[in-house]
Amino acid sequence: MKIIAQPVSSIDFSEYGKYYNMSNQPHNVVLSEGDGWKDSMTDSPLIHSEGHLGLTVGSPLPCKTYKMERHLHTEEALFCMADPIVLAIANSGNRQYPRAEDIKAIIIHPGEVVVLKEGIWHDACHGIDGVVPYYWFAQVLDTPTEWIEIADGPVEIRVAAD
Repeated sequence: MKIIAQPVSSIDFSEYGKYYNMSNQPHNVVLSEGDGWKDSMTDSPLIHSEGHLGLTVGSPLPCKTYKMERHLHTEEALFCMADPIVLAIANSGNRQYPRAEDIKAIIIHPGEVVVLKEGIWHDACHGIDGVVPYYWFAQVLDTPTEWIEIADGPVEIRVAAD
């Protein structure tokens, strides 16, 4: 199964969590500016618990995704540094595994933040033109996260220009 990534701003993200456009989405972002600076911040805490800031380096597209993870104890915020990232997500309900038919791939651009609800399946993020570093923010437990095979997988993730 092939999935073409689409901009996160082009979908209704509420099924998966919260979406913030830190540059120009004033309904959930507080904007301010002064002489020589502009600032934005979320209008509420990013996640509902204390969290850890992590940095991951993701592989380039196109790629095949065989497994996904989810967190039942925390929300997870994901945001890029200088380059866009592509994230595969799935809302497979209460199933103990992600389903290929539920997977979407979204492109997150600099200045955008997504916060995944608890229980949303996801892969590591990928770069469009090469490897890409990105940040995540979530509560971390001492137990390792379990990566589960995708039912009817794998899925191949691409961007439209591939």
